[in-house]
Amino acid sequence: MALLLWSLFLCSTVLASERLAFVSSEGENNVTVIDLNTEKVIKTLPVGSVPHAMATTPGGRIYVNNRGSKNLTVILSDGWTVAKTIDLPATSFQLAISPDGKTLAVAYKDVLKLSLIDTASDTIIRTIDLGKVAGEFKAPTVKHPYWSPDGKFVYAPDSVNGAIVKVSISQGSVEKVITLPGASHYLHPSPDGKILYSVNEKTTSGTSLTLIDAGTDAIIKDIPFPLAEGEKGLGHHGAFSPDNRYFFFCNEGGSHIAVLDTVSREWVKTIKTGKGPGHPSLSRDGKYFFIVHHNDGVISVIDLAKQENIKDIRIGNGTKQAHASYFAPDGKFFYAVASDDKTLVKIDVGKMEVASTIAVPAKVMFFGIKEGKEFPGTE
Repeated sequence: MALLLWSLFLCSTVLASERLAFVSSEGENNVTVIDLNTEKVIKTLPVGSVPHAMATTPGGRIYVNNRGSKNLTVILSDGWTVAKTIDLPATSFQLAISPDGKTLAVAYKDVLKLSLIDTASDTIIRTIDLGKVAGEFKAPTVKHPYWSPDGKFVYAPDSVNGAIVKVSISQGSVEKVITLPGASHYLHPSPDGKILYSVNEKTTSGTSLTLIDAGTDAIIKDIPFPLAEGEKGLGHHGAFSPDNRYFFFCNEGGSHIAVLDTVSREWVKTIKTGKGPGHPSLSRDGKYFFIVHHNDGVISVIDLAKQENIKDIRIGNGTKQAHASYFAPDGKFFYAVASDDKTLVKIDVGKMEVASTIAVPAKVMFFGIKEGKEFPGTE
């Protein structure tokens, strides 16, 4: 019995320390599995054309959205193998797993539809029409889908009509359409779940943040972003401070992020960053946001207590970074991809400098993480 318990302990210790990155290459149509502890490539898996984002079930099935082919690739995270290819009615743009892990929502790039996939059988349950497209529309039609915490609804940002389409899962139909001042890119729920913060891309004022009552779906307030002179509006992602008092909005169209007081619902500060701030990632100790950019080769470090940019860490000579990042569990290291430089970059958080780099394929725009049996978000 003692030997068995010791074996189980060793097994759990190994699993807990395991840290793998699943890196998708749009240029080489594969996913590379990298051991972050040894910084070595374990395996390279062929997938569909132009693989971008990933969504993972609690059991470790990784769904890869291929933006150049009408299918998804399913990877088993334990065996590092391709399990299946799921044919789709159109080309996917983004994915989201339901809170219980049983259903995958697929948003499309070239049609105004949403598909729901059963993750047990990997079959399409239904595909739902979200609205009408009048004339030609070249941009992705549906952006990041968002699941309500109870799993009863999916909110799909309709880029064609500048709206959020609320889909009832039980009915398999549109429940409501919420009209916005511009196309929403991403929905962030407030920590108490009562308000949805819609980071909009382009509006008549440039870009804006729209607050939506999650109970009634009514718009509470639309807040235009305070653009600096010469900057364009292109809202991307945002994040709440650890105390939930502030919301940080990334404007990819410029070189600033804006800070919203969530009580007064007014902007209180803008912070200069690199070009094209896209994704804020909160450090494990809650003291900093590390900002990933899409038009620059730096990571901007925002001190949350000061609400200031304290350092721009150069991670590459190019300007494109992946739409993903990751802090190690102990908070000592931060990972991001300098896509043009073909490197996964490891930053020493304490020193705020690059510690090492790992070669990756061309045009990496996303990566997922496996920590033992856990799959932390990287977007």
